[in-house]
Amino acid sequence: MQWTNTERGYGWLSIALHWLALVAIVAMFWSGFAADNAGEMGDREARRALMGFHIAFGASVALIIFARIALHFAQRQPTPVPQTPALSFISTATHKLLLLAILIQFISGPLAVWSGGRDINVFDLFTIPTPFAAENEAVHEGAEVAHAIGRWMLFGLIVLHVLGALKHAFIDRDGVLRRMLAPAKD
Repeated sequence: MQWTNTERGYGWLSIALHWLALVAIVAMFWSGFAADNAGEMGDREARRALMGFHIAFGASVALIIFARIALHFAQRQPTPVPQTPALSFISTATHKLLLLAILIQFISGPLAVWSGGRDINVFDLFTIPTPFAAENEAVHEGAEVAHAIGRWMLFGLIVLHVLGALKHAFIDRDGVLRRMLAPAKD
């Protein structure tokens, strides 16, 4: 069983972390947008419950997300398929910026909670205490802005990433999408 990446394709570890990260990010988008919507509708109780889920779920999947990012840089990446220099640049930039946007979210989110004077409650199982002695409005505002920018950056990059995958699958038919579904046979 091929656990690590090779020049021909991704290993099971990268594949599993990629799809787990996708599920986590979709859940985070859903809960974050639903909480915002509940707040705009004036339903403070629903907003509080959804934000509680958003924060707890984010904390519970943080290790998977950080492992996904670290593994990307710790392992070799499969050899890119031949394409124009412009498309090659867009592909590489999209992947690196996606990882950066994810990192922004998973740093700014906890900072926004902690700098607001709150601990992170993980489904009432345990809490991650705030490192701040008191509320810090400057850090809180900066973290909120970074989280908002990161959310839209992440959304746009995911759309670009999916469009690129679909291009490879249906136009180029070059096996790039297959590499993220199962390791290449040697």
